[in-house]
Amino acid sequence: MKLLVRWGITLGIAGGVIFAGISGINNSTALALPQEQIVKTLREVPVFTLANPKGEFVVISTKNQSKTISQIGFFISKQDAQKFLEGKLKKDNPQLANTIQVKPISLGDYYKLVVESKKKKDPTVIFTLVPTKQQVDSAKSILTSSGKPGQQFNGVPLFVPKLKQGNSYLTIPISQSNERYIPFYFDKEQAVALLEDFKKAKPQEAANTEIQVVDLDGVINTLNSSNDPAIGKIFLFPSRESMEFIRSLPSNQQKKK
Repeated sequence: MKLLVRWGITLGIAGGVIFAGISGINNSTALALPQEQIVKTLREVPVFTLANPKGEFVVISTKNQSKTISQIGFFISKQDAQKFLEGKLKKDNPQLANTIQVKPISLGDYYKLVVESKKKKDPTVIFTLVPTKQQVDSAKSILTSSGKPGQQFNGVPLFVPKLKQGNSYLTIPISQSNERYIPFYFDKEQAVALLEDFKKAKPQEAANTEIQVVDLDGVINTLNSSNDPAIGKIFLFPSRESMEFIRSLPSNQQKKK
């Protein structure tokens, strides 16, 4: 695996810090990705929700003082979605739960739902993306050890292998393309594995490496608004669990995915 090409990138991270971009970029021109390209960037990642045989999402309603809040939950982990179905939903409404299944959709489709919801003045349903607890704990630990307010982290964490000096990011080739992309991992362990490979290839750079924690919402906002052309090189790398799920699909569905 070739890991030695570096990119800089303007990126908002947890805590509101903004890194410097590639030197020489003209910041006067807005280069935010068009919506269809953002959806394309996000669609490689599956998320999981609960739905009935008609494909209708399960809406969970709760009362907050005098107001009723309706939410549709989408889970990064299929296992977490299944646990919610087998646990809370079956406990609260066993008759309904028996008709419900865990259904995958792409993160790109989730994003389109959120965009459409935001167009409404008073949306009746909130779309909630639920991270895995293990990865949130890993994100908080990394932030705390680097002197950032880890306990305040609230979102879906992504882990980005990088070099401390120059705000440069490791890149990898994707598929058979000659182009290289900056991997943003949903699993810390995947980011660690990439760094370990890089350290073996470049041991003199070992002390200059780290894993940066970013918030998925912040990355999407960056795709929407950044004037750094390197944002087109962001690649959201599905978690190991999600990759196993994709591999389990029939070959025709994998091609469509």
